[in-house]
Amino acid sequence: MNMKYKTVQEVLRKAGIVMSKKGEVHRINFFSGLENTAYYTPTLQDALDKGLGMAGGAGRVKSAPVAKSAETGIPTSAGIG
Repeated sequence: MNMKYKTVQEVLRKAGIVMSKKGEVHRINFFSGLENTAYYTPTLQDALDKGLGMAGGAGRVKSAPVAKSAETGIPTSAGIG
């Protein structure tokens, strides 16, 4: 498959992943991601595959659901009162 850097970068950006390139190495990460979540690869196909996988939830910390009061519907973690 003949892919262009800008095309892959745009697809990943829409999925919430940023991609940059230094020399022949592509770096992908979450927006505002730290270095420990960055991934480096020399191929665009690998960058695309790994980036879409990251966007799908792998490597992300999922937040716990917010409990709501049955009476008011206000999140109980709001600390009201």
